[in-house]
Amino acid sequence: MASHDDEFEKYLAEFEPRRPRTLPNQLVPKTIWTRRLAAAAAVTLALGASLWFARSKSGSSGGDIVAVKTIAVPGRRPIAEDLPVAALTQMALKDPEQLDARLTELSRKVLPDFRRSDSTLRVLAQQ
Repeated sequence: MASHDDEFEKYLAEFEPRRPRTLPNQLVPKTIWTRRLAAAAAVTLALGASLWFARSKSGSSGGDIVAVKTIAVPGRRPIAEDLPVAALTQMALKDPEQLDARLTELSRKVLPDFRRSDSTLRVLAQQ
């Protein structure tokens, strides 16, 4: 084992240490900086033009504010009052059959009836 170590030491002694060379001083050429600057300017210009175009499109309606009128149906409560989420959740946990009956009852009030002769859903279902 000692002979292998001696041979290895002789082998390593053949190498002579040298001073490493200095790293080359690489400056980025001026043309690369101008290209980068031109690309940044082009991106900025494209972004600005798209924002300007989007604003001018949205403002093309003249900027008039239009009032939207809602139609109140007499005797009709909002759907949110018919479907209290917390109460339905409790009902689902305690009695799922009662929940099913309640949802069926609410669906008759909330969902459109396609059985009528003038129903849009009926016309679409026939096609």
